[in-house]
Amino acid sequence: MRTLQEIEAELAALRAQLETVQGTECEVYTRIVGYYRSLRNWNKGKKEEYRLRVTFEPPKEENPGKKSLREAAEYRYFYRKTCPNCPPVKEYVSQLPLVGKQVDVDTEEGLSEAQTYQILSTPTVLFFDRNGRPIHEAHSVDQLEDLKEHLTLSQV
Repeated sequence: MRTLQEIEAELAALRAQLETVQGTECEVYTRIVGYYRSLRNWNKGKKEEYRLRVTFEPPKEENPGKKSLREAAEYRYFYRKTCPNCPPVKEYVSQLPLVGKQVDVDTEEGLSEAQTYQILSTPTVLFFDRNGRPIHEAHSVDQLEDLKEHLTLSQV
């Protein structure tokens, strides 16, 4: 059995050897941008940029997508004289509490306006917000009734 002094002497010798050890540099690889590369070569500016990154979130009101029909300020009703489905939509649209414009796509002016908004079929009712941007489109009385559920007369 070894004595405590022998063990301490052995530990002191090992500590002295540990101080003189000269090893090689360890290289660490990681997957950074789709492939593995050495961290030693990683750009220090990129590390700083990664730490200071800010996520972009657009303002809620500017998000693209469907807006509420409550925001509708006006409509445009695109129709043809020979369209069999246009009269019921025309009657329904005339009862809406919004300012609107009727556009006959059989005329040259009406056709160019329909092309501007990429209207491909009649009847089509296009609702616009207060900034003049299209927010909803409907092609039948059923679609208009679905949209009207979101609209109350006091909010127009």
